Amino acid sequence: MDTAQRFADFARAAADGGSPVYAEWAAGMAASPDLLAIVDRAWPTQRQPVLVFAVARWLGAETGSFEGLRAWLTSHADGFVTELDRRFTQTNDVRRVGPVAVALTRLLRSSTDGSQGSQEPRPVALLEVGASAGLGLYPDRYDLAIGPARLGDSASGVAVSVAVDAPDDHSATPAALPPIAYRGGLDLAPVDVTRADDRLWLETLLWPGQDDRVALLRAACAVAAADPPTLLTGDAVDGLDALVGLAPPGTRPVVVTSGTLVYLPGARRQAFVDRVRELGVRWISYEKTGILTGVHATIPDPALASGWFATLALDGRAIALGDAHGTRLRVIDREPGESPS
Repeated sequence: MDTAQRFADFARAAADGGSPVYAEWAAGMAASPDLLAIVDRAWPTQRQPVLVFAVARWLGAETGSFEGLRAWLTSHADGFVTELDRRFTQTNDVRRVGPVAVALTRLLRSSTDGSQGSQEPRPVALLEVGASAGLGLYPDRYDLAIGPARLGDSASGVAVSVAVDAPDDHSATPAALPPIAYRGGLDLAPVDVTRADDRLWLETLLWPGQDDRVALLRAACAVAAADPPTLLTGDAVDGLDALVGLAPPGTRPVVVTSGTLVYLPGARRQAFVDRVRELGVRWISYEKTGILTGVHATIPDPALASGWFATLALDGRAIALGDAHGTRLRVIDREPGESPS
């Protein structure tokens, strides 16, 4: 896909997503060969509209008309390209904690610590790949509404809700989360949530007009800053062993990917999947529908996936389909041993 088409597609997404500023900017960029030529000076991986606009705003472009953006980019091209090449898209959508929590409750209900006569689950070491600031590592400390169920900490100030639709009156309503004893993450450029500049960068990645997301991000940053996770710098494949190695003895390592693997080329994506399996750890994924061929093959009817942006899976098996932000889920399987109501 060329850069112009990326911006044209993003213009529609921004209009649908409630950001008229970004819709105007993206449409203008798509029709401006001179500005596209500036963006194309950056590495191909850096030409994402969200990243382009965030870097421009970070460096001082006013959130206003497209003509204002045009003037700014034209006069700041060299510095803009340099900064664009060193930045990463790290939106870290807190709302995706909801689907991850659904998968965690399945892990709790389907397994114990393995010792005879014990029903106590082994504590989880939650390990996120593409963690950014690690805001996805606190499902037990956020206020989660998953269908009619309430989990986590209702006093946290971080309210995340998931509308759940399940066939045959099957209920995906979770009863409890497993105990989380450790939180660790891996990222190419980890964000330190205790630093004001890093928190501001995360806010700058959000679209203008998404005031509710800014408030949610700030609240989640406060939770994480009170008990920061361990964050490693590294590639999703090459750094995976070190991430899993962080899990303390006696914990169950659970690797999480949420909107991360789409940024890996196909061969590297498969290398990640292969290594997760070789390590023998549990794996929760909430990734774009279709990019994980093994997961997609477990959807009972391909027609079910139509219109759904993401697929929630546990250990490579599809559990549910969802929207891009994790606010809606359609359950597509039953847990082992479960029968229709």
